[in-house]
Amino acid sequence: MQLRQLEYFQVVAHLENMTRAAEELHVAQSSLSKMMSRLEEEVGVPLFERYGRKRFRLNRSGRRFSERIRQSFTELEQGLREAKDIAGIEEGRVIIGATTSRMLPKLFEHYLAQHPRVKFRLYQMTQQSEIQEQLLDGTIDLCLSSLPIQQTKIHCEPLIDEEIFLALPPGHRLSGRSGIQLAEVANEPFIHLTSECGLREITNEFCRQAGFSPNIAFESNTAEVICSLVKAGLGNAFIPEYWWNGPNTESLERLHISNPVCRRTIWLSWVKDRYLSAATRDFKTYLISELKPIRNRK
Repeated sequence: MQLRQLEYFQVVAHLENMTRAAEELHVAQSSLSKMMSRLEEEVGVPLFERYGRKRFRLNRSGRRFSERIRQSFTELEQGLREAKDIAGIEEGRVIIGATTSRMLPKLFEHYLAQHPRVKFRLYQMTQQSEIQEQLLDGTIDLCLSSLPIQQTKIHCEPLIDEEIFLALPPGHRLSGRSGIQLAEVANEPFIHLTSECGLREITNEFCRQAGFSPNIAFESNTAEVICSLVKAGLGNAFIPEYWWNGPNTESLERLHISNPVCRRTIWLSWVKDRYLSAATRDFKTYLISELKPIRNRK
């Protein structure tokens, strides 16, 4: 049983289509079909339910086998990282996911000034379930998110608390005020993040505490787009403190919300018992040392 066989099996299992899998792997479909048949012979049981010549679906044995392969690949990757660390030839790669990434460019800049050979891969994420899955399967090593991950294998470290302000278009009837109670804009349109974003859940809770459901006029998962729509007078928006001074915020009215208290916590997460490379461990320590003092000052 060869490693390449297992890698190809995972692609076929994911796509459930021999033609598409062959195209993605850049191999002949006939060769790929023969490889899958030989793999089933070596395992000793069928792994697929077949629908015609091209369509496949994992059966119960195939699903269990695929899960074990995924775990083995994760262990192999971790073993390679450990070996490089021990041998002193760590390539310096950090894989991080983020639902809130606006603070990261400056953090990357400062860290790379001291560690210029470290390489980063950043995944922009939205759904909480996606974060958990990709941490557990080793796709990412660290994650910054607006909500903690409720999973016993994952450690969540609170980093910073930040205020969330109400952004109003120029010339709004409440312009010039230093703060408001959220209920004062209950009947006005809102520009909201899309439903899969963690911050959307947080701001919806603010509205519930204020006694109303927001009238959502537009949805976007891009900060620049949200700010542009507010600037155009199409609605109000909740803007976290870290978003301000970014693109399209310069002419917006920023109001403190006195009731309810509108704040969020940024969390750093990683899998508790998984080996992290030297570069990842160092960057994790750097994030905590840079951002926790901000939390303690507030």
